[in-house]
Amino acid sequence: MDRYQRIDHREIYRNPWLRVEVHDVVHPTGAEGEHVLICTPRASAVVIADEDDLIFARQPRFAADAETVELVKGGAHGDETALECAQRETREELGIEAERWQYLGALYEIPSIVDNPVELFLATQIYHVDTEAERVEQIELVRMPRDVAFAAAASGRLHDAITVAGLFRYGFFTGCLTTAPVDASRGPTSTPAP
Repeated sequence: MDRYQRIDHREIYRNPWLRVEVHDVVHPTGAEGEHVLICTPRASAVVIADEDDLIFARQPRFAADAETVELVKGGAHGDETALECAQRETREELGIEAERWQYLGALYEIPSIVDNPVELFLATQIYHVDTEAERVEQIELVRMPRDVAFAAAASGRLHDAITVAGLFRYGFFTGCLTTAPVDASRGPTSTPAP
């Protein structure tokens, strides 16, 4: 499959967390056009497991104009590795540190307009420390039984895309989710393992 040809670009906005670029491109179809790109720092997200419970962050989100329950996530500072970013964000936002960290892969939030993927980690063997939330953040820790979290993701009560995808990855990585036969009239289903 042909890729985009990037002819030229210009920055139209920047703040401490991201920049927005407009690119002149030739689409894979050969048509010329323009494309907006949101350039973010490398980011990490964390599935936090404490026995059979999962721990999330509840916080107000501007674009959604609502509070969301989601995985801890955030952008890297300077030359932080993805793991260092995950560890710092987990400590700052929820006051949690973990003895064990496992990599669950990368996820693109919006691959058409956001450049960097989110690196996903699983944190286990956790313990609590003081939080270090930024002045603008209002974050509440939410503890949820694992099967309730899977049901909330499947039913649409969890709305954050990285959270839903992260739970899916976690479920298959740990064996908590198994695939069920697909009935074409009902679509694919997944069920928590007993």
